[in-house]
This record gives sequence, C-alpha cells and structure tokens, in this order.
Amino acid sequence: MSTPTSSRLNTRDFINIGVFTALMFVIVFAFGMLGFIPAAMYAGFLLSILVNGIVFALFTARTPKMGALTIMLIIIEILFFVTGHWVGGIAVAAVFGLLADLVITKGPKSVKVRVPLAYALFILPIYVSPWMPLFMNQDAYMSQIAEKMGAEYAAKMAQVVTIPILLGFFVVMLIVGWLAGLLGTRVARKHFERAGLV
Repeated sequence: MSTPTSSRLNTRDFINIGVFTALMFVIVFAFGMLGFIPAAMYAGFLLSILVNGIVFALFTARTPKMGALTIMLIIIEILFFVTGHWVGGIAVAAVFGLLADLVITKGPKSVKVRVPLAYALFILPIYVSPWMPLFMNQDAYMSQIAEKMGAEYAAKMAQVVTIPILLGFFVVMLIVGWLAGLLGTRVARKHFERAGLV
C-alpha cells in the first residue's frame, strides 16, 4: 500500500478542484433549500453531507495532493460569503482545509480511516461557520432573519434553532460525516485502487 504524496498541484488538479467544488456547492445549496421549512432544515444538511461524502471521496482519489482541499474549502466559503454568510468562515475554512489536507496526505494509511476523518474536518466550516453569528449574538441574528424572511419565519426558526439543538446537531453531523466518508470510499474504491491508495 502506498500513501498519497504532497506533490505539486498541476493544471488537471486545478480543473478537478473547480469541477468538484462547483458540484459540492450545488449539492449543499440544493439541499439547503429545505431550510425554507425550518423544521426540515437539519434533514437537508444531513442529506447534503451524505451525498457530498461520495463527491469528497472521488475528489480525494483523483487529487490526493496537499492544498487541494484547502483551496476547495476556501472557494466554497467565499461563495457562501457572497450569498450572505459570515465572512469569518473563510478563515475557518483555511484552517480546517489545511487539517483535512494533512490527514489525506500524511494521515493514517488506511483509506477507510483517512477519508472519513478528513471529511469530518472538511465539513465543519461548511455547517458550523454559518451559525457563528448566532453564538455571538442570538438576538441580533434572529433580528436579521426576521428582516430578510419575515417575522413568522423567524419565529419558527427560533423554535428549532437554539444553541443546545445546534450543539447536538454538530455531534450528529460529525457522526454522519464519518459514515458518509466510509460510504464514499466504498463507492470510489476503484478510483482509490487505480491511484494506488488502497
């Protein structure tokens, strides 16, 4: 068994980064539309985590190089910022993208451990960063929701978006992320074998 190297990213790698970043963002955004129904919001998040676990595994099989995940995650967070999310998510993405890159390129030899662990780190900025303004000032956050979506929507959101519920969701998210990473490695197994990673 060989482990992925930290060789330089080439033109093909950057194309892969662009394609897979777009795909992953579209999946997150599409399932995020369930958020128009506050009670269904968490289901949408978890479904996108499951589907993107396959996308993530395929990407790391094709581009197991240092920096690839960092670039991808920063681009995703920039896109989120453009659509109105917390600007600090970009910095968080840089940190966790680097950690995910280190796991993929320098982490455990077993792909069944390496990919799920990297994916669990990778999804943290995507699903945690948007809620940081709420942790900082819950009243101000809900006021902004009311301005954008209306008082009725904000009232429903306040019932399902509380700090204890979010903390519980983050735990579930990490578990689902790990399982999604495992699922992804199974689906992408032939790609890992071709790359000499299993």
